[in-house]
Amino acid sequence: MEYHQAIQNRAGQTVAVTNKYVPTLIVSGVNSAGLLAQSQALDPLAQKRDNASAAAIAAANAENLGYAAIRALTVSLPHAAEGELSDSIPAESALLDLLTPVYGVDPRTTELALQRGNRLVSALTSINTYLAGLTPPRGPVTSGGKGVADLSALIAAQPALEQAVEDRGADLTGGRNDLHTAAVGVDRLNKHFYTRLQSEGRTNPDLANALKQIDTGTGNLPPTLGVKSVLQGGTDHLHILLSYDPGTFNGNAVNTVEWQVVGVDADFTNHSVTVDPSGNVLGPFTVGQTVNLRTRVTSHTGTTLGSVRTLTIAAI
Repeated sequence: MEYHQAIQNRAGQTVAVTNKYVPTLIVSGVNSAGLLAQSQALDPLAQKRDNASAAAIAAANAENLGYAAIRALTVSLPHAAEGELSDSIPAESALLDLLTPVYGVDPRTTELALQRGNRLVSALTSINTYLAGLTPPRGPVTSGGKGVADLSALIAAQPALEQAVEDRGADLTGGRNDLHTAAVGVDRLNKHFYTRLQSEGRTNPDLANALKQIDTGTGNLPPTLGVKSVLQGGTDHLHILLSYDPGTFNGNAVNTVEWQVVGVDADFTNHSVTVDPSGNVLGPFTVGQTVNLRTRVTSHTGTTLGSVRTLTIAAI
């Protein structure tokens, strides 16, 4: 379970004991019903965080797929252009020279792919104009049915995709912080209730015995291993690339990531791998498969599960 769920469980136990033995107990201006309400209020905060997480994953993958599409065209279209031109014809040789600056940029990042793409658009515009002016006219350079118009559209769309990654990432950070802050507050109130119940139990043996029903170890569960990104990638674009939030890996615990293929696996028991703090590669999967995944951290104090992340493998 997650940290906030452990806190909710403890709150439920505390409320049950309080209602049975000291129903009029008020701690910091809060009665047992108020403690339960604060505990239950963690659920919509967790849902808000999960929604933000799903939106962040979708935004990151949309940006990544956009980059992959730009990169693919900036690699294939220059070769297609070379196939349309002859170096032995002076006019065409000059056009081939326009591709030299394109080859000078390795599209290994989004920024470099955009730089190479813009250079390629300029070169292809000139090349296509030349081809259209021949007798008989020849069609524009394409690769896989896509040409300069497709590349230009992808380049134009990429900045908005990149901004969406930043925006959704900020939403996710806010959602995580809101949930954590609220959970810590409920945990603190829980502990104040427990202390007061202990005091009351000094003169009430039944209450003292009932306190054993309250799990006092939940606050010491290992921290959740946070997932920073879930991206579709690999050379075949059929793998899932995972990275983790800095500072959340606990080297003194057993850290694993486990996953479930929707419609194939009934639960998460079939697939797991030890976490590599630098990131993990899962798969390969097939186009159209939806994969749920989560982290698991186990120490001598218990087990903490991360929230479920979901990714559907898209066609590239």
